[in-house]
Amino acid sequence: MNRGRARRTGLATIVAVASLAGCERADSKPAVLVTGLIDATEIDIASKVPGRIAEVKVREGDRVAPGQALALIRSEEIEAKLAQVTSVIEASQARLKMARNGARSEEKAQARIALAAARTQVDLARKMYERLSTLAKEGAAPQATLDNVETQYNLAVSQLAVAEARHAMVMRGARDEEIEALEALVRQAEGTLAEVQTYEREQVQEAPIAGEVARVVLHAGELAATGYPIVTLVDLDNPWATFAVREDLLRDIRVGTRLRALVPALGQELEFEVFHVAALGDFATWKATSEKNAFDLKSFEVKARPTTPVDGLRPGMTVRWLAG
Repeated sequence: MNRGRARRTGLATIVAVASLAGCERADSKPAVLVTGLIDATEIDIASKVPGRIAEVKVREGDRVAPGQALALIRSEEIEAKLAQVTSVIEASQARLKMARNGARSEEKAQARIALAAARTQVDLARKMYERLSTLAKEGAAPQATLDNVETQYNLAVSQLAVAEARHAMVMRGARDEEIEALEALVRQAEGTLAEVQTYEREQVQEAPIAGEVARVVLHAGELAATGYPIVTLVDLDNPWATFAVREDLLRDIRVGTRLRALVPALGQELEFEVFHVAALGDFATWKATSEKNAFDLKSFEVKARPTTPVDGLRPGMTVRWLAG
C-alpha cells in the first residue's frame, strides 16, 4: 500500500517538473547560433617616394620585429638631389665665412697703401696751390696756372675721399644685413637637405610593429609608386572576433560583456570580451517581428577580444557563439 502510493507520488512529481520545463521552453526565446570571423590589424608598408625595388628581405609567413628592414628601394633621383643640395650648402657656407672674415690680408694692405698715396697727393697739391696763390697775388704767376693747380688739388681731395671709403669698407668687412642674408641662405639649404635625407631614409622600408608578413606585393626589379604597398603585415598579437548580431539578441550585450564562443579550427571554446558595438549600415532581412506592423530587424556589429592570448588564433577563422 505504501509502495504504490510512493510510486504514484514520484510519477506525479516527474510529470509536474516536465510540464514546468515544457512551459519554460515554450515561454523563453531559443538561443541563436551566430557565426563570426577572427580579424586582425593589417598594415600596408609603402614608400613616400617612387623607386625601383632593389631587394625584398622577407617572405610571406616570416615573423618580423619593429625596425626590421623589409625592402630596399633605389632612387637615382634622390641620390642626385642629395648631391645637389650638399653642394649648395657648401657654397653658401663658404660665402658666409668669407663675409664674416672680411677682405684678405693682401686686399687690406693694398687699401692702406692707396690711402697713404692719396693723402700724400693731397699734401703736394695743397702746397702747390698755396705757393701759386701767393705768387698770383704778387702778379708773378698767371691766373690760368693757378686755376689748373686748384683743379688738381680738388681732384686729389676727391681721390682721398674714395681711398678712405675703400679702406673703411675693406677693414670693416660685409654689412650686418649681408651676413644675415647669407645666414638665411645657409639655413634654407640645410632645411632642404633635411627634407632630402628624409626621402633618402624612405629607401629602406622598416617594420613599424611586430607581426607576420601576410603578403609580398612587389618584388625585386619592380617599380614602387608613391604610397603603393610593398609588403603587408598582420598583427597576430591582437586579434578579435567580429559578429553581425540581430538587435533583438543585444539585450545582454554591452561593452565589457564576456561571452564564450567556439573556434572550430582550434577545437577550443574561448572567452571573449566585447569592446565595440555599432549599428551596421544595411538592414538585415531576417524576419518580421510580427505580422501586424511588421518591420525588419537591424543588425549590429559586435567585436570582442580574447581575454587571454591564444596560440594559433589567426584571421579568417570562424567563431561560433550561442547568443540569446
